[in-house]
Amino acid sequence: MSAAPRTDWIWIRHAPVQGQEARYFGRLDVNAEPVHGAIAAGIARRLPPVAVWVGSPLIRARMAALALRDGVDPIAIPDFSEQDYGLWQGRSHNDVFNANRVLDWTNPADIRPPEGESFADVCVRVAAAIDRLTVHYAGHSIVALGHQTTVRAAIGHALGLAPATLMRVDVAPLSMTRLTHRNINGVSQWNVGGMNAEFGIT
Repeated sequence: MSAAPRTDWIWIRHAPVQGQEARYFGRLDVNAEPVHGAIAAGIARRLPPVAVWVGSPLIRARMAALALRDGVDPIAIPDFSEQDYGLWQGRSHNDVFNANRVLDWTNPADIRPPEGESFADVCVRVAAAIDRLTVHYAGHSIVALGHQTTVRAAIGHALGLAPATLMRVDVAPLSMTRLTHRNINGVSQWNVGGMNAEFGIT
């Protein structure tokens, strides 16, 4: 049996957005809360010394990268941006829900905000970018800074889960998810080494 090199993905969600998280921030380029030094050190200790750094082009993802490794310059991947909530961006979750009760909130993965995209749409673009980068950086470790929706989509791509199921997966701020890819005899195989690992202050 022949096997291509192993490619490791380490996904990290950015810190909470400054203020409250109960809003659809989406593509709004808002700052995140500063990362506590002890939390940053706990995550950094578990990152490979040599890796390709990629991430969402939004500032909150870049802030997380710089907190973990001084001077790092992640490659901006537009397909790893947060979900585009269109006209809902900046509005509170409660406000949007109360104004759109006619929508099928039992299946939120398929809800597409006006002038935006659904979570199912996010899963398609994230999966395509992961496949492309996995081929390009085969055999490397990849540190990816993303958002709740992009990390969820990455997990779903690895496990073959439907978007509706992924909506039940929590991705905490500053948590780490490890995914491993191998191509064995032409068959793409993913494994999940850990999901949503948090590094609190001790």
